[in-house]
Amino acid sequence: MSLITTTPGKYFWAIGASLFSLAKLPFLSLYYLPNVNRPHPEWSVLQCVLNNLMNAFVYHTAVVEAVTPLDLRPGSLGNRFIAIPPLADALSTDILTSDPNIKSQATGGIWFPKALEEGYPKTNKPIVLHFHPGGYVMGDVRMDGAFAARLLVEKVGSYALWNLYRLASNPNGRFPAALQDALAAYDYLLRDLAIPASQIVLSGDSAGAHIVICMLRYLAEHGEAIGLPAPRGALLFSPAINFLAATEPKSTSENRNYKNDYMDPTFVTWGAQQFVTGDPKATAYMNPLASAFKSPCPIWVYCGGCEIFYDDATEFVEKMEGIPGNDVTYVVERLANHDIFFAGNLLGWRKEAENIADKAGKWVAGLVE
Repeated sequence: MSLITTTPGKYFWAIGASLFSLAKLPFLSLYYLPNVNRPHPEWSVLQCVLNNLMNAFVYHTAVVEAVTPLDLRPGSLGNRFIAIPPLADALSTDILTSDPNIKSQATGGIWFPKALEEGYPKTNKPIVLHFHPGGYVMGDVRMDGAFAARLLVEKVGSYALWNLYRLASNPNGRFPAALQDALAAYDYLLRDLAIPASQIVLSGDSAGAHIVICMLRYLAEHGEAIGLPAPRGALLFSPAINFLAATEPKSTSENRNYKNDYMDPTFVTWGAQQFVTGDPKATAYMNPLASAFKSPCPIWVYCGGCEIFYDDATEFVEKMEGIPGNDVTYVVERLANHDIFFAGNLLGWRKEAENIADKAGKWVAGLVE
């Protein structure tokens, strides 16, 4: 711990960083007027400025090691907030019990666009179980998920449940905590709400997409034995793939898209180091590139061509396609930086984000129950 990662030092740092970012706005707007100065020559000035500001935000978040506490109070959400019980012992096996200090616990979730009512109208659009981004160290659906949540319920599903999983920046939040919470949320939909697996689509962006990959691996290895059926499909938006490599800053700073993307090595490394476990049995979960697997359901993957995760996402798709029986669809937005599905409204990529959601929705609609 240091002066800038504890109170009040972190608040002084945050205030200073915010003021500096505001002060540099007019200079950035002028600097990016010539195409040669832009991270990508085909980006607009607005996209360049917003990319720079987002980079500053994730960098300073990591510098002060900002912690997002797990808030399980309904607050103003009312009945849109639901409590999710811990994962049943009968469903916990193998990798989920590898760390005696990481035990399943009660978490929560938030319904969009409203609380799921008993006897909700059955449509061809499924229930989406979504996992938010944040590098396993930040993120709270209450404040920052509205744009992506709207896209999910307008384009993909009838309702979306966003899981409030444990973050690695909190005590005992490293792997496999988030996987335990994700499976508990899935089991909640199946057993407590009696929603058929064929009416559930798993979805996640960035680190949230990594959670979905871990879920699919766990279901492939243990689902039949423990009685957890496969979902209708899985959506991976801008997936963060290799968390083992991400523990080294150079995996980001030496990436060919580093100068295009807002993702900062300080942030990526902080999240990975908090999340990763030293258990060799977890290697395939920490880095899905190490071992492709037979997916229990079709997978749809999106990634931006200017993301630091683009090469990993492409390799993941290729390796998964190489497994007989896997059904994988890959969509690329050539010019986009990281996770515009979640933050396209903040990064100047709103139209492209809506187009991505359209494609995801059409893919889901085409899945056979």
